[in-house]
Formats: sequence, C-alpha cells, structure tokens
Amino acid sequence: MKKGYGDIHYSVLFLDKIVARADASSSEALLAYRIASALLRHFDALQCENPLVTLSFATDSLRVYFSGQLQFHIQARKHRSIIWIPGGFSPALRAQIQSRPDIFPVEAEHISWIVTAGGIEWLFDYLRHQWTSQTNLPPQSVVTHTREIPGNVRQAALSEFLNMGRWCPGVFGITKRHRLGDDDRIEFDHILPHSAGGSNSYWNVQVMCAECNRIKRATAR
Repeated sequence: MKKGYGDIHYSVLFLDKIVARADASSSEALLAYRIASALLRHFDALQCENPLVTLSFATDSLRVYFSGQLQFHIQARKHRSIIWIPGGFSPALRAQIQSRPDIFPVEAEHISWIVTAGGIEWLFDYLRHQWTSQTNLPPQSVVTHTREIPGNVRQAALSEFLNMGRWCPGVFGITKRHRLGDDDRIEFDHILPHSAGGSNSYWNVQVMCAECNRIKRATAR
C-alpha cells in the first residue's frame, strides 16, 4: 500500500539537527539555521522549476536527483550544512567546489564541504545553468502541462521507492519485480497511463527502472 512521506516533517528534522544540539553561540546557531532553511527553499524551488530534479529526504541527508540519478547529498550537522558528494558522483561539481574554498570550506577532503551563504548563491546559479543547458528545457510556461508530474508528487514517490528498498515493480506479464542499484537510472511512471486518463496524483505514480518504463510505454495499448 502506498504511503506518503511528509515534506514538512522531514524539513523540521533537518533543521532540528542544525540547531538543537549545536555547541555554538546564539548568533552562530541562527546563521546556521538561516543557511539550512535557505537551502531547503532553493531546492524546493528548483524541483518545481525543473521536472528532471527530484528530492528525497533520508534519515541523515537530503538526496538530490537529476534525470533519475543521484547527484549529491545535503547533510545537516551541528551548526552547519554539508554538501556531500560520494566518490564517482558529480565530478564536475566536485571540481568546481574544490576550487572555491572561500565559500565551501572543507569538511572532509575530496568528499564534503561546508555550505556558506555565498556558497548557496553560487551553487544554485551553477545547478540552474548546468541542468537547464544539458536538457534544453523550454521555459516553465511551456513545460507545465497536464502530463507533467508535480515536484512534490515525484518527491513522495521517490521517498517511498528508496525507503521500501529500491524495488522496480516490473511490467506485468513481461518483466519481474527486481531490486535496483544506486547507479541504476530511474524514471517516474503513471500506473494508469496518462493516455488512458491516468492522473498525476501520488496514488497513480510509481518509480521504475528506465528499461521497464521503456518496455511499458512500447507495449501500452
């Protein structure tokens, strides 16, 4: 049975990690809170603007996906927010961040950095430019149409998929249910096809591997 995961609940937990146990002065804790809340607001806006960007909260981080693949994590620590890029993920972004120690102080060499107020401005300028230019997305007024799955629905579906163990449901009568790896490309699918009147609601959206979604589209009647 599908289960929703509340964005507000996870946002509060994220911010709580920043300030609740912070060994810092009031001014330092307040600055850390403002940076963390600004990160969440900017990522939410980016997810709404770009249908290829999807977020998912984990117990220890906010996971950022682009075009169906994990790009990096944003972690909440005591009085600081961290951008964490595991090995093999987003090498171009990692190189850019490493060249800007003034706005991204090192947290752990070659893998994670502290996000400053200046780092937020740079990061979202970079992401909007890179992720838009790579996909040649038309303006928002054009891409917003009845078939597009809203960002909050994608986020809920992705969170369920990850929390349930990354299982692709397969295509009935053709492929079997199977577990996906971290590097496997995923896509969002209308359970009842959009062409048959299926809605963009959470209850009609699931996550599939790219290959099964291709097969489903090709065999749809």
